[in-house]
Amino acid sequence: MMNHVEYLIIDKDSVLCDEEGLPIMVQGAMLDEAVSLGFGEVHNGHASQLTPSNTFAISKDVAIKANLIHAYGNKYDTSTHKSLAFLGYRSAVNALDDSLAYTISRAIQLILWQNDHQFCSRCGGRTHRHQSEHAMMCQRCRHRAYPRVQPCIITAITRIHPTTAKRQILLALHHRHGDTGMYGLIAGFVEAGESIESAVHREVMEEVGLSVSNLRYHSSQPWPYPTNLMLGFIADYAGGEIHPQADEINEARFFDVDDLPLTPKAGTIAHTLIQSVIHLPT
Repeated sequence: MMNHVEYLIIDKDSVLCDEEGLPIMVQGAMLDEAVSLGFGEVHNGHASQLTPSNTFAISKDVAIKANLIHAYGNKYDTSTHKSLAFLGYRSAVNALDDSLAYTISRAIQLILWQNDHQFCSRCGGRTHRHQSEHAMMCQRCRHRAYPRVQPCIITAITRIHPTTAKRQILLALHHRHGDTGMYGLIAGFVEAGESIESAVHREVMEEVGLSVSNLRYHSSQPWPYPTNLMLGFIADYAGGEIHPQADEINEARFFDVDDLPLTPKAGTIAHTLIQSVIHLPT
């Protein structure tokens, strides 16, 4: 067993960062509550680490209890760092490379999973972590609870303006961004028994009343709100009049790609999709 490891310290959807807003690794002895951030499988009872990792995640409370961090007000010290603070993932992600962003997203999701499955959902028995895979096992009925990933679609809808021949993209002002005025893309959860493609068509119709065609998969991004996997698409406008879903969207309309409003920051899949549409040929 490893005696000395590195920890990302997580508090809900935030990670411990230095004064420049960059996540730090805190070194310490191996703790029972630590969650490995490596990926692994079990074959014939033996764990095979596909991406071995000496990096683990622990919660803020565990870190304080183990004296790895010391709190004063909303700041924290370690033996090697001073004046640390927790920074929300949404605020941190635009300054991170993909590898570190995905690692922090994984840490947030696994700590949430571990905290949410202290008891069995079937019989109410106490659970413990499985020795060789990410699973919380019931001590009474042996049921295993694995981390859940919730697939979501996010779609950039584009068209050529019928009179100006300019490339356009559909952007929506969701209620949650009413104060900032930030416009985003159409997104939503995939429902049980639904294909990814069907989810794109359904969400677009529900949220803005449009039909789309020529769906093409672009990329994906793990997004810890709470445990989402965002599946990004670009689609062509096929018909219909824009009718925003009243309980979710304030406004939606097509914008010329050379005259866009405030949109999501770099580091988000929404930003990546918008940039891809901007660079499509007309």
